[in-house]
Amino acid sequence: MGTQSAEEPVPAEVGDQLVTALAAAARELGERPGSEDDMLRSIVSAAVATVPGAEHAGVSLLHSDGAIISYTPSSSTVAEVDQLQSTYREGPCVTALWDEHTVLVDDLVAEADRWPRFAPEAAACGVASMLSFQLFTREDTLGALNLYSSVREGFDAESQTLGGLFASHAALVLAGAQESASLHRALATRDVIGQAKGILIERFDVDAETAFSMLVHSSQTTNLKLVDVASWLAQGRDRRRSS
Repeated sequence: MGTQSAEEPVPAEVGDQLVTALAAAARELGERPGSEDDMLRSIVSAAVATVPGAEHAGVSLLHSDGAIISYTPSSSTVAEVDQLQSTYREGPCVTALWDEHTVLVDDLVAEADRWPRFAPEAAACGVASMLSFQLFTREDTLGALNLYSSVREGFDAESQTLGGLFASHAALVLAGAQESASLHRALATRDVIGQAKGILIERFDVDAETAFSMLVHSSQTTNLKLVDVASWLAQGRDRRRSS
């Protein structure tokens, strides 16, 4: 099944799939909250399935002793590239960790001057472009969410927006934050996703974190982008109000 664009209407049969997927997500998430590892693994998996261009993903943690650990990698490629960054202390993840901002690399081969040891070896692993987000986590640990693509210029503006949402959610999980208000602020950059969360909270009687996880779960199940799932929900409510 091909991925729908944000402009295309969601077919009726896909809408039925979304209803089923959302209901299943509500039951599953309500019964099994999951550990920190489980939640991060779910976020990483959903980022690969949802963020345009992302083929691999993982969370890297920088500990107070200087060690960089590859955490919940989606593939062996992630673990291998993360190990290169840890060994050489250079690369997009290291820059994101220390400089506290988003790092977008369109072409690793062209970054040999910036990261002379890491860039050529990462390219040899099949990684052509990367997108890294700094995470504010525990006092003695910093983290980064890293996305990997095998093609040059694999990430666009939508990738950065959606990737930022997953990074915000990952940071909250790592920090142990449970307050729905904090999650709402982290996702406020996408109003339609906020609207969809509100609909799910009301309809399924769940909290904000579970509502966001339901959207992610449904995106994976139906092969629709996260924003398309949210738009379908919001537009459905608007149609009912106008009828």
